[in-house]
Amino acid sequence: MGGSVPGIGEAEILETILTLCLLIFAAKGGGEIAQRFGIAAVVGELLAGVLLAPTLLGSAELFGHRLVIINPTVKVFAEIGAILLLFLIGLEMKFADFRRTGITAVGVALGGIFFPFILGYYFVLLAGGTAQEAMLIAAALTATSIAITAKTLYDMGKDRTLESKIIISAAVFDDVLGLVVLAVVLAVIQSGGITLGDTAIIAGKAIGVWILLTLTGIFIFSRIVTTTAPFIKTKGSLEALAVASCFGFAYIAGIAGLAPILGAFAAGMAIAETNLIKSIHRFIEKVNFMMAPLFFTVIGTQVDLTSLNVTSLGFVIMLFLIAVFSKVVGCGLPVFLSTRRLRCSAIVGVAMVSRGEVGLIIAGIGATSGILSPEVFSAAVLVILATTVLAPVALKRLFATTDNLHIRT
Repeated sequence: MGGSVPGIGEAEILETILTLCLLIFAAKGGGEIAQRFGIAAVVGELLAGVLLAPTLLGSAELFGHRLVIINPTVKVFAEIGAILLLFLIGLEMKFADFRRTGITAVGVALGGIFFPFILGYYFVLLAGGTAQEAMLIAAALTATSIAITAKTLYDMGKDRTLESKIIISAAVFDDVLGLVVLAVVLAVIQSGGITLGDTAIIAGKAIGVWILLTLTGIFIFSRIVTTTAPFIKTKGSLEALAVASCFGFAYIAGIAGLAPILGAFAAGMAIAETNLIKSIHRFIEKVNFMMAPLFFTVIGTQVDLTSLNVTSLGFVIMLFLIAVFSKVVGCGLPVFLSTRRLRCSAIVGVAMVSRGEVGLIIAGIGATSGILSPEVFSAAVLVILATTVLAPVALKRLFATTDNLHIRT
């Protein structure tokens, strides 16, 4: 086949092309339908993915070939969608905004880690799960999806409000701390236990790398870009270099043990400090119209509704209630203590409910390692999806009644 990629067969290339075609059509169609009903587009994109899951319409065949196959190449495209989305969100936030919301955001993130982990851990134990299952499920509940929250705020035109900056900053901190929790949990499972000193080393490494990456981007990389930009005359080169920097920062974050999306966010913040921000923002925004919905639709395809029964449904409902309650209280309480405004704390708490891609990654680790059974894994994925659908819907309603409300930090 002309233009084929070495190591990838012609059949896989064709199935990838067809799958991407159908997923993008479904994502945009689902988003359009959702918005017609006054619901955030991301909800429709996720539900479109659920319909195209292998256990539902995704199993349909044409001329003996499956129409939708979520192979590794499709997942790479989806991950690129998440990376570019976080790069776009980073472009919306200057370092001064991040620093201004820092204290409140750290408190929100810490509450969003502590409450879900404790409540999730003991619930799974009481439900008859093993200690290893309980730790992994609890770790998954600590996650907050920056991508889902950011996309929702962006769709509503609320991405530049002070509330949203607190939410995004807190989600970034939450992601870093959530990955620290995951690293500690995996170390405990693999070794049977670790010391407090080992925990401190793991946490220090993850947080240190993220801070170094962010500060390097803001204070060094942004100045390099500003200095060299006037000498670049080829059309589209600056936009291409911006995307390359996004992928480069994502790669560095990944090899350091952090989520690549955190590196992309840092790259976006770095570009936001330059005078190129307007042209690059317009370009990345157009790319995200296609790539971000693809990511959310692929998340939806991970749900297997056929593995649920009456018993597991009860487990799912209780776990879902714990997932929502622990984030709303854990993340909303620090905001309420600093502002004394219940609605503001509710907005932040609800915005942090969505678990999204990070929660799925953690649940996936549990499934591939054999620690989580297929039933428990599907239950966890369904809860993650449910929180991901709930957050945009509830957040839109809360913002509708608080347009003129601002959080003082």
